[in-house]
Amino acid sequence: MSDPIQLAIAKLQAKLREQERAASKTKMAINALCEAVDLPPMYAEDAEENHDVASLSIRSDQFYGQPLAAAIRTILEMRRKQDRGPATVNEIYAALIEGGFAFDTRNEENAKRGLRISLTKNSVTFHKLPNGKYGLLDWYPAAKTKRPRNGSTSGAADDDGGNDNADFDLSTSDEGNENFFATADDSGPEDAR
Repeated sequence: MSDPIQLAIAKLQAKLREQERAASKTKMAINALCEAVDLPPMYAEDAEENHDVASLSIRSDQFYGQPLAAAIRTILEMRRKQDRGPATVNEIYAALIEGGFAFDTRNEENAKRGLRISLTKNSVTFHKLPNGKYGLLDWYPAAKTKRPRNGSTSGAADDDGGNDNADFDLSTSDEGNENFFATADDSGPEDAR
């Protein structure tokens, strides 16, 4: 899918979300009036039903030209302010696209793979939870942080409970990882070994 089409889709999705929020507010007002006159609510509570990242009110140019880590941090902080906490790679990707972030690749899967790699490698800022979502490390002061192996073969520094084979594969050898990250768009995981 081309970039102009993705941008048009993101804009239309943002417009749709605004319309859905307005409709939700109207439904809540009707329900409040029903409650005031002792009638049952006419609409099911759906204010939290559409729980995607893009409902964060992101401007279409908010992340354009920003470094990836700064844009992700902003998204996660916005989620935190709305009491929504950590996000999946797909949710972060959708918010980045909506905010005009320019990935180095046009292939969505390669962009998501690069995003996942960036989140995993930047363990000083981001923390992967056991459920696969990512949050900011400073939200979890008691969380164990991964330490780089520096060529060692002991598994003690890489204790993450064994939940994520991708993290293990990416950290099994420092030799070749730079090659893998530099060519992530063109090659498969076998180059990382």
